[in-house]
Amino acid sequence: MAERPLSPVRLEGARVVLRTTVPADAVRYLRYFDRNRAHLEPWEAARDPIFYTAAYWRDRLGGHDEERARGTMLRFCIFELGDEDEIAGLISLSHILARDPTWNARIGYSLAATKQGQGLMSESLGLVVRYAFDVLGLKRLLAGYMPRNARSAKVLERAGFVKEGYYREFLRIAGKWEDHVETSLINPDWRES
Repeated sequence: MAERPLSPVRLEGARVVLRTTVPADAVRYLRYFDRNRAHLEPWEAARDPIFYTAAYWRDRLGGHDEERARGTMLRFCIFELGDEDEIAGLISLSHILARDPTWNARIGYSLAATKQGQGLMSESLGLVVRYAFDVLGLKRLLAGYMPRNARSAKVLERAGFVKEGYYREFLRIAGKWEDHVETSLINPDWRES
């Protein structure tokens, strides 16, 4: 069953601006991943060298538009307020199921090495949670992290996510099978639309 198409989104907080990706972001994405290669490598799947090319990102960002048009995913660039040229981080809602019986989505994110510890991800996550609950009408959000990723655990805990499970050798990250902690956040005000 196809989901409803999703419009482009822009969310503003006290210190961050989030907006859905556009094909013109290809160079921004390339800079973000190139500058943060060593920082992100321990937390993400192994990357083919083509991942670090503008051609790859031009094509991939077109795919982001298709996912949004299908209503299955929203990918956001995180910018610091006043600087919408340099990506500070990325956050996404994937596997969006805004219908019976699930009404849920999965959240994923990353933040530039130079932006760690400033509260930018906590603010960004809060904006995405409110959008998912208030606009998309979702009941549950899911997010996972590797047990050794203390920063990610803290961000989710501060946002109210609760541990629900532990998956052994769940994802292959940087060429190694990694365990993951599964968390969720429930929308206490959910109403059927």
